[in-house]
Amino acid sequence: MKNFLSTFLFCSFFLMNSSAQVTGLLKELQNRFNSVTDISADFKQFTNGKLSVSGRFLYKKSNKLRLELKNAVIISNGSDNWNYNKKENKVVISSSDENDPGVFSLEKFIFDYPAKCSVEESFENGANIIKLVPKNSSLNFSSAKLFPNNNLLEKLVITDTGGQTYLIEFTNIKLNPGLPENKFNFTPPEGTKVIDLR
Repeated sequence: MKNFLSTFLFCSFFLMNSSAQVTGLLKELQNRFNSVTDISADFKQFTNGKLSVSGRFLYKKSNKLRLELKNAVIISNGSDNWNYNKKENKVVISSSDENDPGVFSLEKFIFDYPAKCSVEESFENGANIIKLVPKNSSLNFSSAKLFPNNNLLEKLVITDTGGQTYLIEFTNIKLNPGLPENKFNFTPPEGTKVIDLR
């Protein structure tokens, strides 16, 4: 699950901007992001071509995230993270780490990471692509290809530093659905085993 989390967070490039190198597509994505308060979508993640996980993705400014999976719920309110395993009735609580590239923060991906990468735009097989290649080893992926459509990212292909490839597809994307704040906090059900790492 930890592997999935760090990987999924690289997938959360719904919208992007780089203060250092803003290209046409990135600028359009930035403008769209500025109009967004919250996002909901369905997602599927394929690891090396095989479906590895799917579920619901919810995001709310600032730094709030909720992943609803078949047997787990992963939530961040921007400062605290909850990873609740439904089968085991166990929750692991941790603090968000500002220095961790896997931090639960779309804003970090949108404003920070493109500035740490070489950014190329191209057109392949009928699709616009934004390719990010880190300039150094400070990020734990070797490349990311973003496939924007109507200023939203509908597909992302990530190659990690170990050579594994992850394809993430987003569908049923809704902008500003008015997600309530309580979606981004978690109260463990009675009898839940709590492991607090904060």
